[in-house]
Order: sequence, then structure tokens, then C-alpha cells
Amino acid sequence: MAKQPQKQPQIHEKTMSNFDKTTSTSEVFSVASEQLLTELTPEQAAVIEGGAFLIVDALQAITAGADGFPSGNDDTYITVNGQRLGGEIGFTTGQRSDIGLGAAFGNSARVELFDADSGFNGKDDNLGGFTVTGGPTTGQAITRVSGSGSTYDVYYRVV
Repeated sequence: MAKQPQKQPQIHEKTMSNFDKTTSTSEVFSVASEQLLTELTPEQAAVIEGGAFLIVDALQAITAGADGFPSGNDDTYITVNGQRLGGEIGFTTGQRSDIGLGAAFGNSARVELFDADSGFNGKDDNLGGFTVTGGPTTGQAITRVSGSGSTYDVYYRVV
């Protein structure tokens, strides 16, 4: 008895125009692979590429005094590896603000806070910073930074 060649399994699907379309399983796997890669979040892509993703969840001004005014109002912004993350947020002493912004990084990420002086008092004031290295954090981490008369708690995660 002669052996018949094996056929590749076929998948039938109904299209919107009500015509039957036959698709080979290799085409389905190809489409599935493309969809998998296009549906990654930036956090997932950073991990796949061998890096990590830093998320700054919140800032709390323990002391807001970079400008030296009695009102103690900082116009704070964040940088990660020199790249600005979001805009300025006005802080007074004791105020907390949710941030929810992040950035991908390779081996390490330098996080710094600045008080924007917008040309009024000259150069922006450095409020302190820290370096994140290694893999994911276990939950949320908190680091206190100080500089130019201000002190902040930075709430962050690495995923």
C-alpha cells in the first residue's frame, strides 16, 4: 500500500465577509509571534532586552526650601540618567504627590531631583539623587535625598 504524503493541519476561520478562509498552522504561529512582540509593555520589553524598568511612584517633600523663601515652595522635577521624567510639580513642606512615571535602563539608573528656577534665580537647584542597580525590587522602595535646603522621600519600584 502506497503511503500518502502528510498534509499540514488546517485551521478554518470565518471572516467578516462570511467567506471561509483556510490558514496553515505555520501562518498562525507567525501571526501569534508578531502579536506577542507588539503587545509588550515598555517594562516587559526592558526586561527582555536585559535591562530593567524604574517606576517613580511618588515624591514626598520632607522639607521644601531650595529657593530659600519663607513659603518653602519647590518646583520639583525628576531626571533618570539625565533625561527629564515628566514636568515640574510644586511642593510645599510635607506635601506628597503621586508620580507614576518610569524609564527603562541597562545596568544602572541615576535618579536626581531638581528645583526649576526658570531663569529667575539662575541655574536649577540639585535636590539630591541616588543610583539604582540590579534587578527588580521586592515591592516599593523608599530613598531619602537632600540638597539645596530641601529633603525628599522618593518612592519607587524596579520591574
